[in-house]
Amino acid sequence: MTRKHAAETFSPVMKYRAKSGLSREERIRKTIHSVPRSTGADFDEFTFSWTALNDPKLNAGLIRRLLSAANEGAPSEQAALYRILLEKEPAVTAHMQTRILAVLACDWSIQGDDAAHVAEVRSIFERARIHALMRHLLDALALGYSGAALIWGEGGKEITAFRKIDPSNWQFDLGGNPALLTLSGRIRSLAEYHPNQFVLHTHKLQSGPCSRGGLLRPLVWLYFFKHYAMRDRARYLEKFGIPFIIAKIRDDDFENESVRTSILQSLSKIGSDGTGVVTEGSELQVLNPAGSASSDYQAWMDYIDKLFAMLILGQTASSGSASGFSRGQIQENVRHDILEADCRNLMETINTQILAPLERFRYGTEGTLAFKLDYASPENLTEKAQIVKILAESGFSPDCAWVEKTFCIKLDQSASGKE
Repeated sequence: MTRKHAAETFSPVMKYRAKSGLSREERIRKTIHSVPRSTGADFDEFTFSWTALNDPKLNAGLIRRLLSAANEGAPSEQAALYRILLEKEPAVTAHMQTRILAVLACDWSIQGDDAAHVAEVRSIFERARIHALMRHLLDALALGYSGAALIWGEGGKEITAFRKIDPSNWQFDLGGNPALLTLSGRIRSLAEYHPNQFVLHTHKLQSGPCSRGGLLRPLVWLYFFKHYAMRDRARYLEKFGIPFIIAKIRDDDFENESVRTSILQSLSKIGSDGTGVVTEGSELQVLNPAGSASSDYQAWMDYIDKLFAMLILGQTASSGSASGFSRGQIQENVRHDILEADCRNLMETINTQILAPLERFRYGTEGTLAFKLDYASPENLTEKAQIVKILAESGFSPDCAWVEKTFCIKLDQSASGKE
């Protein structure tokens, strides 16, 4: 089968693939010396969302429809739903911020043997606001994808800016090849652009197109269950949690509509203000609800909140629920594993799609520079001090230079009797 015939055969599935038959990843990794020539204005229409989804009534049918559309490569409304979810569910917002900020808190650096090149590239990244780009790219944790356009300077000697693409403007074919939704409704494949014109960061819970790989898909079902539990709980409290006040009045007062209305208004004021006026001889009686307060609703919502934390952070224990060093340390290790994986994934995206072409266009070299996030856990100096103490009590003398470097403490050797 020829390449042309193969492309025609798989066109419905690979409709956004390049005419050369290469996937986007293959085009990026291929050595290309031509420089992108697009300007920032060319991407203005992609920085805003054109989706019509605006605070819809959440139900199972809507969720199935949005997820099904994302399965077919049209995740626009799924991305809009994520924005709504962040606004209405504080637990998800807090946990997502915790995971994203854990990565952003890691110091980043450019590493290489040539100090001048390292300093120049770091300055370029800072001017282009690499930190803001990383924050945007980390939305891929929830959505499965997030991307931006790279605005190149003359001759590709620098990157002047990153134009962030709204998540709802991305489209994908079933092979995972990306495209962009324009203001006019036309879809433009990224294969129409220079392969180094965009950076696309992905996060996948499972293999397949990145539009299926984000945390949003299980999160939205949990939010849906919690949303209906809260609605039913409000009805329960209204029915069984609020006492009723009734008044027994004379028959002639009951037949008089104006008197009856006045008494009803007075009873309503008793409920809200604690004061009211009724006719002489009226008997007031407080009816307690027949039902009793139940913790079932609260337990169900607490369970969902725990699932939110487990799904996003990989653990449910907090400083209050983790008892003892071993249990707390186990939970901390799980969290750090996720942080390391997130950092490694982001580093690969930046190194492959941003730093590699910049190095090639600016210096004509490849693989001499690397973008690095410092995700290492801080050293536990208390543990090391205990080890030094045990070694000293066992008759071993630790190296003074190592002790000074490790603990950043200048040792006074004269105090130990040494000259």
